[in-house]
Amino acid sequence: MSVDQPGSILCFGEVLLRLSAERGTKLVNAQRFDAHIGGSEANVGALLAQLGHSVQMVTVLARSSLGHQCEAELRRVGIGTSHSVRAEGRQGLYFLEGGGAAGRIIYDRGGSAFAQNANLLDWSALVGHASWFHLSGIDLALGDIAAEAALDAVKTMASAGVAISFDVNHRASLWEGRSKSELARVRDVMALTDYLFASPRDLARTLGCEIAQATQSAFGTFDRLTLIASTQRLLQQQRLSVRIATREQAHETNGASLGCVVDRIGSGDAFAGAVIDGILRGASLEECANFGLAAAISKHGIAGDRWIGTREELESFNPFSPGDVRR
Repeated sequence: MSVDQPGSILCFGEVLLRLSAERGTKLVNAQRFDAHIGGSEANVGALLAQLGHSVQMVTVLARSSLGHQCEAELRRVGIGTSHSVRAEGRQGLYFLEGGGAAGRIIYDRGGSAFAQNANLLDWSALVGHASWFHLSGIDLALGDIAAEAALDAVKTMASAGVAISFDVNHRASLWEGRSKSELARVRDVMALTDYLFASPRDLARTLGCEIAQATQSAFGTFDRLTLIASTQRLLQQQRLSVRIATREQAHETNGASLGCVVDRIGSGDAFAGAVIDGILRGASLEECANFGLAAAISKHGIAGDRWIGTREELESFNPFSPGDVRR
């Protein structure tokens, strides 16, 4: 596995249209919705592209005006779409109620173009374009076609020595009613992952161990695993901290105030993207943790799914003084 081989960062997952009710309005009586383009893997790719990395989105978009809108928005933030395909079907949606410190999400993505056609992607051809591969556990919760495509992808990338990052991104509503064998796919992907984004609770759920032993158990179980990163949200105090561990060391930040929360959706994706950037730059564990925390905190003040900004803005942002005004 190498993090400096030529090629692009490939992000694999479904791109979604997000429809948000106005602040203080319930979905049941909403009259208007704000539209944003989202999706976990696309959010990670957007931050990395804005920081100057070559990023390609590997997805299936609906052959429709909504699919065109998603593709245009990906390109607007610097993500390439030449490795994505089009298919008949619907573009996945999700609805958001709230969006500040609390909220509720309702998915409407069953039978989407991605879920039904993810097997159209040719991983043997795509692997030659990859310097890094990123995906999330959401792919595994969308049914057999998407899950099998994800497993095929990580097997192909791992065999070729491409670095793989995986964000467990457990979504209880998507996993509801799934069998144990389907849930076991998360562990199968973890076994081929180099850089894992997972909370101790995620690890304990997957490995069947105690939360206190989760990180140690993961390193003991998965030989390929190099790094585990996670955030911890203290809701009562409205603070966020970061912990990153390797086999040899660990670093945990202090808790940083979230400040005025405009939109918390995508903050975990911003964190993951910033940590990946740090790894690619050869930054220390502490630098990766602080950079990831800065991205996550600053995303809370940005409406929509994605972090928006420049490297200079992110590097100068102090997560422990999020309310400061730059002059």
